Amino acid sequence: MEGKIVLLSRDSKVLKELKRILDEGFNLSNMSDIEEALDADVVFLDVDSVGINGLNRLRENSFVMVITAKKGSRYLIESMTFGAFDCLFRPLESSMVIETLNRALGIRSETSAELFPFHGEIESSSVTCAIVGDSPVLQEVCKLIGQVGRVDVPVLLTGESGTGKDLVAESIWKVSTRWEKPFVVINCAAIPETLLEAELFGYEKGAFTGATTSRIGKFEEANGGIIFLDEIGDMSLSLQSKVLRVLQNRTFNRLGDNREKTVDIRIIASTNKDLESMVRDELFREDLYFRINVVKIHLPALKARKEDIPLLVECFTSRYASQIGKDVLGTTRKFLDLLMEYDWPGNIRELENTIRKAIAFTKTPYLTSYELNLEDSLTYTGDNRNTSFVEPLRNSVRNMLKSKSNNGNVHGQILHEAERILLEEALTTSGWNRSQAARLLGINRLTLRRKLEEYNITFPKGLT
Repeated sequence: MEGKIVLLSRDSKVLKELKRILDEGFNLSNMSDIEEALDADVVFLDVDSVGINGLNRLRENSFVMVITAKKGSRYLIESMTFGAFDCLFRPLESSMVIETLNRALGIRSETSAELFPFHGEIESSSVTCAIVGDSPVLQEVCKLIGQVGRVDVPVLLTGESGTGKDLVAESIWKVSTRWEKPFVVINCAAIPETLLEAELFGYEKGAFTGATTSRIGKFEEANGGIIFLDEIGDMSLSLQSKVLRVLQNRTFNRLGDNREKTVDIRIIASTNKDLESMVRDELFREDLYFRINVVKIHLPALKARKEDIPLLVECFTSRYASQIGKDVLGTTRKFLDLLMEYDWPGNIRELENTIRKAIAFTKTPYLTSYELNLEDSLTYTGDNRNTSFVEPLRNSVRNMLKSKSNNGNVHGQILHEAERILLEEALTTSGWNRSQAARLLGINRLTLRRKLEEYNITFPKGLT
């Protein structure tokens, strides 16, 4: 790859060291004055001899690689915080220098090709991002939201996980006649059955061990407004009968209280399961199914509305880039092409997290394919399984089953370690933000907190 590469240093040893690595294929110039290096594509900045003060000026037009012989976290943190492309320690490792240089020149080349600027006309709230797009299937969803919003009937939202059912429910609330009243959300899949009943109906002091005070439930909290029962297909049959009573009579009892309470609520429910099959298998109450399925809105998978991806990318970028103070103007063609080729098994939620990561790591005003790490994360296409994940797991399980040290508890061991890894990776990905980690895992914060205590996972020093 071609490009103007400059070493900004006053130390001849650094020049000799870098020239040895870049002897073939790269044209390296040595300079000692920042002004001479301002138009370079890549600048190796020797902070030990020149200092780090020039970084702010250089990074405006160049990719800056900080070079230092002073091991430790100081330059790593400072240089990356203030816009360096990378930080390299001396003695320089050839493979690391070549890899980071090729990456920088690759990004430069990609952003010099066809670009797709954002139009800046899309609102960027969480709700609008869920329903932005021009695809025919999404247009039908939007029509239904408008038609049923102000009609006080139950709505059942169906579709795969991550398609934005919770945000569509919020959209219905915002256009309904109850928009000034509460919108209460409860994830039926994330809360154990014994706790879910207390969450829904509330309880009186002394109703069970640990009930030291009385507490209202979600139905009371939603009185006059809308309650959204997310993933209702995971609710037990016994609890379904109690929810049915609320729908039929608008009455219920708190746990430990014989007095009936009356509520005026509208119910929106969602599921990623086939409730009709569950009714046939007697896993879901038929009478409750007919009660909640007055109007059904099916949310299409993202792979069925790929033409909406460019608008979704703009919406998510507008929303998150402003939060972290980055001015992202658009994307490269290769970035969009790769997004369009992928089948998005995690749907809109997966796309949202992919864009957030790309924004966090981009070094240019345009999102590029180099922020996607497709070789690691976007390997799923069509009906193919992600073999980079499945096969190593299958081999590990097979080896454990064949091992002479197998103690007969392989099932428990695997589930235990898998859950620990899920928790740790979700926390790392979210920057140790509990709310975001819980959302990535599809559980609520209380469940996340309980599991962190169960696995004795502690936060890094300085993070709480």
